[in-house]
Amino acid sequence: MNRRLLAAALAILSLGCLLQAAWGYSHSDLSGHAAGSDDAYISYRYALNLIAGHGLVFNPGERVEGYTNLLYVLLMAPLAWLAGPERLYPLSVALNFGFAALAVIQVGSFISRRLDGFRGGLAVVLLALCPSIWVAVASGLETSLVLCLQVGIWISVEEAAEGRKNRLLLVAGLSVLLILTRADGFLMPGLAAVFLFLKGRRRAGLAIAATAAATVAGLVLWRLSYYGWPLPNTYYAKVSGTPGARIDVALEQLSLIVSTTGLLLHVFALLLLVLELARRRSSALSFPVLFFLPWVGYWIYVGGDVFYERFLLILFPMGLFAILSLVKEARPRALARLAVAVCAVQLIQIPTDPRFAYLPDHYDRWVLLGRHIGEHHPGAVLASDAVGKVPYFSGLRTIDMLGLTDVHIAHRPPNPGRAVPGHSKTDPGYVISRRPDLIATWISYSLDMEWGLVRDVYEPAGYRIRYLVNAGRDPMEPNLIDAAGLSDEEISRKVGLGYGYGVLELRTRDTTEEPGAFEGETNG
Repeated sequence: MNRRLLAAALAILSLGCLLQAAWGYSHSDLSGHAAGSDDAYISYRYALNLIAGHGLVFNPGERVEGYTNLLYVLLMAPLAWLAGPERLYPLSVALNFGFAALAVIQVGSFISRRLDGFRGGLAVVLLALCPSIWVAVASGLETSLVLCLQVGIWISVEEAAEGRKNRLLLVAGLSVLLILTRADGFLMPGLAAVFLFLKGRRRAGLAIAATAAATVAGLVLWRLSYYGWPLPNTYYAKVSGTPGARIDVALEQLSLIVSTTGLLLHVFALLLLVLELARRRSSALSFPVLFFLPWVGYWIYVGGDVFYERFLLILFPMGLFAILSLVKEARPRALARLAVAVCAVQLIQIPTDPRFAYLPDHYDRWVLLGRHIGEHHPGAVLASDAVGKVPYFSGLRTIDMLGLTDVHIAHRPPNPGRAVPGHSKTDPGYVISRRPDLIATWISYSLDMEWGLVRDVYEPAGYRIRYLVNAGRDPMEPNLIDAAGLSDEEISRKVGLGYGYGVLELRTRDTTEEPGAFEGETNG
């Protein structure tokens, strides 16, 4: 592989990731995902509680597995111990960049060995110019680690099938790590075992299958003993509704992802390799061909993902391999033109995807709200539909109104007509019965709150609107308003101006604070 191309690729990747972390967003809900993904801070909170001696818990004393990334949480724990809560996000971004860079290097080296060094160099540059990878790194989620492990398994199982020394041990080790990293991490090792079987390496396939099965069994037994359930609580909260409803949602997402993130050419090339396999049978079998359709099928079955292409990120390097494999006879000049076309398709999302609506004056409403209520309501109990940054920065005991970290809501039936992963189960009666001091969620002009917390529910229960938070991308002066002394008409007017996220307060005592704006709280 050309070292100059590799150096250029790593420089481009680092700049793209830094730009995304500093000025970009991790979700189209911009002001809620400006300082990384809100969900990342769920993992950070588990890491903080672990180093504080509370165990792997979201709220001390409540054992609920509200994460799906055990290994990543364990990696965050020493970083949290070294840097503290305020610096954990940038450290996680740095770690994620390392995983992404390693994945890019692995792909370039593999394509260089399989095809040629020039194609390997083109591959690393094209991956570096993949904005979806920038988002993965900047999100603070475990996506880059998953990508790195998936790439490692793909490459090592291809080489293990050819009898390369020590590659089988590498497949086994990476499979264990992937299963510990993601709740669905067993799928790729399972397909790796099938691949080895089809390639005539039956003993090797059995070894990988046995390793994966033993790891899953051990993890399930640990979950049962520690949390009381065989699967993460997030699985019960997210995979809900009928298969038909989930599939409808996922197919709609998939069409959007393929058409807007640059995956179109990659998916088309992988489909061509599948068709070539059907024509030439086993001689055309490569691991991406075997992996592609089952993985996408699984993603569709569970209902897709609210973070768009997060679980489909592996299709970018596999798709590049497919594209470059299909043009074996092309000369360097033709390959360069092809690379420009692929790059253009990948970069088309920058002017169209709101996650790349770069703004130097970064504002994160949930960071702001978490810090404010932590300072002004110490010791309060919070209920919220956003259980990442608000609980993390406030330090408050929190009830998750969407069930990721709440057993009761996660195991109840989904609300009729809702099949969005992680947003289909709510129970306003249960939330009110817990009598939280504060309830944070979206607010409408009518002063009804989201997730069934309409005025006819929360006002008789003793709650009143206390805070309004700027829910838009751009900072306002101020970003947070104390609404305790405002009339209903004034609150509705503020909601219309962009203060679309509200906080209810339980009327247990009269407040002596003057209503109005909190000066100086402009940025998160």
